[in-house]
This record gives sequence, C-alpha cells and structure tokens, in this order.
Amino acid sequence: MSGKVIITTPFPTPQEVAAYYKIPAKRVAELDEMINEVRRSMAKTAARKKSTSRNGNRKSANGSRSSRAKK
Repeated sequence: MSGKVIITTPFPTPQEVAAYYKIPAKRVAELDEMINEVRRSMAKTAARKKSTSRNGNRKSANGSRSSRAKK
C-alpha cells in the first residue's frame, strides 16, 4: 500500500450534492428521514446486542456444542 493521503479540500454537504444532481428539496427531506430511521434502528439493535452480551449465562438457541458432536 502506498503512503498516507491527506485530503485538503472540504467535503460537499448533502445539500450541495443534491443541488449538483438536481434532486428536489422534497426528495432530499425524504432521504434524510429514511437515513434517520435507519440510524435509529441500528442504535436500537446495538443497544439490544450490548444488553444481551453482558448476560454470560445465555444459552444458544440450538443447544450446546456437545449435543451436536458426532458420535
């Protein structure tokens, strides 16, 4: 891999990108809301995983490994 790359130009805002591609403001608002819904959903999932991972006694839904061992 080559050396470090430093980006010195500013990143465009979502509104600037939408203007460049001529996306209507109404559609931009819809996309923003969709993104917010996904972020909320991901945050809930992460919180759920975090709370269940703390429970060390939780058993697998498929049983223990020993029950699946070959005989």
